Amino acid sequence: MTQEPDSTVVEAEQNLAISNGRRFQMMNNAYMLPTDSSEHARLDLQHEIVRLMLGGELYQTPELVKVTLAPQENTRRRVLDVGAGSGKWAIEMAKEFPHADVLGIDLVQPDILSDPTRRVPSNCSFQITDANKDMGAIGSGYDLVHLRCVEAGIDDSDLFFYDAARALRPGGLLLLVGADVQLVDETGKYVPLEKPGSVGYVATLEK
Repeated sequence: MTQEPDSTVVEAEQNLAISNGRRFQMMNNAYMLPTDSSEHARLDLQHEIVRLMLGGELYQTPELVKVTLAPQENTRRRVLDVGAGSGKWAIEMAKEFPHADVLGIDLVQPDILSDPTRRVPSNCSFQITDANKDMGAIGSGYDLVHLRCVEAGIDDSDLFFYDAARALRPGGLLLLVGADVQLVDETGKYVPLEKPGSVGYVATLEK
């Protein structure tokens, strides 16, 4: 039987779906972007753009981050990357801080784990976790929690930030990177943002 070009193939054992040639996750209904290698390549590019904006650093306030993650005798520092995406930030942090264990969580594993030509540091690991429901499963006591552009996949922001703060040790550091999303039309003119439920909100989506 020939598969139609717009059909969807569900990979139940991995909680994934293939639609129009792109791979999507099915754990989180709020997050609608693809989760395939093309999307991870885009996230790699986004990572480099953010790094340029941070003057070449992996994080804001480098002095504070380095103090927070400074080596401590008989203790491994712990870093949590929520919404790890392609894994690039987590991997580069593990290289910069070899005395820290870095855990990246997301709805799918990064593609780099299936590429034998690309090395992942031994102090860096990844776990499939929906941050809306499973933050309690990753434990607490992290020295640093990093969140970058995760807004699209979050159902309840108040609960999410509570869980992120709970994962930190006392005196730990929460790093946030987000975007101020502004829609524009085909001429480059700003499209007014409306609240969900309003007529303007529907019209904005239709544009």
